[in-house]
Amino acid sequence: MSDDTALSSALGALADGELVDLTHTLEEGVPTVPTHARYGHTRYESYEEGDVACHYRLTLGEHTGTHVDAPLHFIAEGDAHYDISSVPLDRLVGRAATIDVTGVGPNETVPADRIREWEADHGELTEGDRVLFRFGWDRHWDTGADGTYYMEEWPGLSEEAAAYLTDADVAMVGCDTAAIDVSDAEAFPVHYELLGNEVYIVENLTNLGSLPPFSLLATFPLKIEDGSGSPIRAVAIVE
Repeated sequence: MSDDTALSSALGALADGELVDLTHTLEEGVPTVPTHARYGHTRYESYEEGDVACHYRLTLGEHTGTHVDAPLHFIAEGDAHYDISSVPLDRLVGRAATIDVTGVGPNETVPADRIREWEADHGELTEGDRVLFRFGWDRHWDTGADGTYYMEEWPGLSEEAAAYLTDADVAMVGCDTAAIDVSDAEAFPVHYELLGNEVYIVENLTNLGSLPPFSLLATFPLKIEDGSGSPIRAVAIVE
């Protein structure tokens, strides 16, 4: 496909497709990993108080809410040790495959065979794809005490499945859980397998049930020097 044809196809999909927001709203009290910074939104100027404009200070961690992990989040050295500002833009937008794994229970993992079954039904994953796993865990997302269970017992990907995806040379793996490793993982094998092979990870997605098997996905982070990750506005385009 020529560059002009690819551009026309992409513009046509954007013009004719439905935009699906896959991003949790950032608000105080959202679920957060206990060792990470809490989200805060503090008013600094307000017209109600005589200022000419209104603005707030944001306090948040790089992995707050819907976010993408850079390789250096876990990879301490080597070719994959680089920050979020160095992630190539073309790895952050493109075709996404959404795999429904809602039958996977708390603290359980997705086997590689589940991916193979999906491919038999919908077509093979190709180099550069983004693969999204819909566990349905976003139903537990809430603020304060109501969101406590979101950070407990979430399911994840098996190390075998992660290796299958890196062998397929996908660009990104995403999930609607707090992390792609299962909640009781001690050594974070999936993070090391994916990020060590420069497969980026998107976590805390939502609304994956609105997506068909294939869609166009955009997941652009803030350009943070030395950043281990960044919040994003994840959006899918569905034709």
